[in-house]
Formats: sequence, structure tokens, C-alpha cells
Amino acid sequence: MNWVSIDKSKCNLCGLCIVRCPSVFEKAGDMIVAQADEESCNLCGHCISLCESQAIIHSELDMANFPPASEDANFETEQFVRFIRNRRSHRHFKKKPISRADLKTLIDAARYAPTGGNAQAVEIVVVENKDTIKRLSDYTVDFFISAGKGAQELIGQLATEKKEVPESLIRTRRYGKRLKAAREAGVDPIFHGAPAIIIFHAPQENVSAKDDCVIASTTLSLLARTMGIESTYIGLLVIAAGENRIIHSELQLPPGNDLLSVLIMGYPQLKYHYNVDRKPIRTRWVS
Repeated sequence: MNWVSIDKSKCNLCGLCIVRCPSVFEKAGDMIVAQADEESCNLCGHCISLCESQAIIHSELDMANFPPASEDANFETEQFVRFIRNRRSHRHFKKKPISRADLKTLIDAARYAPTGGNAQAVEIVVVENKDTIKRLSDYTVDFFISAGKGAQELIGQLATEKKEVPESLIRTRRYGKRLKAAREAGVDPIFHGAPAIIIFHAPQENVSAKDDCVIASTTLSLLARTMGIESTYIGLLVIAAGENRIIHSELQLPPGNDLLSVLIMGYPQLKYHYNVDRKPIRTRWVS
């Protein structure tokens, strides 16, 4: 079945569709023809976006969801740099839930984040239930306590053998001790009392799954700032979930999916008055 048709009365033969996607479009005499299916089309929608005369119809895409592109939507460069620098990782939140409407707005925007090969395979779980959050936190803390004990034993063995101790082992031991102490003090050291946890997951078979989830979570977190909602990434849960599949069961992730990025989100309790310094990125130019 051919997914694409061309309205000959609207087509002005500009050929931009051929330039963008020669696997689907070609010139045939005095007209442009198309043949699109799952072998030749990855549903990116670029052909429709490029066609100013709106001559292209795609049966597998929502043709009503191609609004006019707006140049007014762009930031001034310096303004956007300030916006990026104003972002902080927040771990102190007000006791105020995020409305379901706002969460849906954030999730809907995340679908427009780019994905490798236009796979569009990112999935999201929103966790608001306090009991579920507590169990996920405990699974993560328990994992790091166990990993910390294992790291301590290995550090002792390396010291006996007078071998260098990798920084990663020292860090793992430190995490185990700190997380254990925080939980014993009645603090959630993983999710910090956030009203919502946004979990991004995708099929393992997707080679760009990790990148896709991180790009989606970054897109969502930046948009959230425009709504007065702040966030931070929780890599500890991602690490724990990679080893403890109970976390996947708790979240009812589909078989074959990996948990790849996590955000905690809420209305910030602390206000930062100044941007912070960061090390320059080490850069090498190849000209």
C-alpha cells in the first residue's frame, strides 16, 4: 500500500520533496510521483513540512497536526544562553502537586524531540503515588548499599595487594554509606520529596534508545522551566534499574524495554540568585 499521494492540482513541481527524500519521490515526465511504505518511509513528515503548497497527503500521519512553522518562536541567542544558564538542579520542592494538565502538556511536547532514525520509541511513566515512590527509593538505596559493601571488600583486597584503587570503587562505597545514612535519618535521598517522577524508557533493540530518552527528558525539563516547574536528573535509579529488574516490574515496563532517563519535578522551594561557574569544555578543532 502506498502511504503518500500528491494532489496534482496543488503541486508546483518545485522538487523539494525529491531533494529531501529521493527514496520516496521522483520526477516522472511532467509530474512528481511517490511510493512510500515501511521500507522507504520512516514517517519523519519532512516532505509535508517542506511542501508550501500542501500538495502531499500521508495516510500514516495526522495531517491536521502540521501547523504553520513560525519564525517568531525562536529565541534571541543571548536570551537563550541566559535561559540555559538559569537552569539549576533542584532537590527541594514545595508541597504542591503538578496539575495533570501541565504534565500532559510536558509529555506532549516531548514527542517532538528528535530520535535516532525517527524511531519515536520513547515511552514515559509518570509516578505520583507516594507508596510507589517509597518502594523505588528503597530498591535504589538497597542496591547501592550492597554495591558499596562489595566495593569496600574489593578496595581492601586491592590495598592488600598494593594496587591502585579506581575512583569508581571509592565513589560506589561513598554512595552506599551516604544513602544508607540519609534513609536512616528519615530523608528520601533519591527522589527528595518531589511530587512527580518522570521515567523515560525505550526498547533495548533501538540502538539510539539511551540518547532518545535523554534528549526527550532534556526537552521536557527545559519546557517545564517556562511553567515554573524545576527538575533534576536521577541517574541513581537508572543505575539500580540496570541491575535490579524488580524496578522494571514495579513500573510495569514492557518486556525488552530499558529504563534510561529519570527526572524528579516540582515547584522549587529555593531561589537561586546567581548563575554558577562551570569548567570550559575541552575542545579540539579539526580544520
